[in-house]
Amino acid sequence: MVSDTLSNLSLYYPLDEELRKLSLYEGKELPSFYTFHADKKQSVIFTVERGKAVASTSWRETPDSMEAISALYVKAGSFVLFLPGERFIVKADDEDAEITMRVLGGQNAR
Repeated sequence: MVSDTLSNLSLYYPLDEELRKLSLYEGKELPSFYTFHADKKQSVIFTVERGKAVASTSWRETPDSMEAISALYVKAGSFVLFLPGERFIVKADDEDAEITMRVLGGQNAR
């Protein structure tokens, strides 16, 4: 799990070259998460346009674990990136928050 301001996104291109094409990816509204998820093949990025979110990750090595090993607040103008295989859960911190989820990978670009 990596988090920073969107203005620093280019610093993270070496982690996933698809970040260079972020604007080509169709985003979807933050889904309701009730448990940890993971995408084994693609990175997943959440951008916060308004409000705040809480992002958390769990053990990669024990997929049945529901134990959060790290959690942080992500505010407007920021992102949180989960690399392939990282377990994640993201929730809006207020009802007015606007958070977009994008799964990076060639077939997901417009």
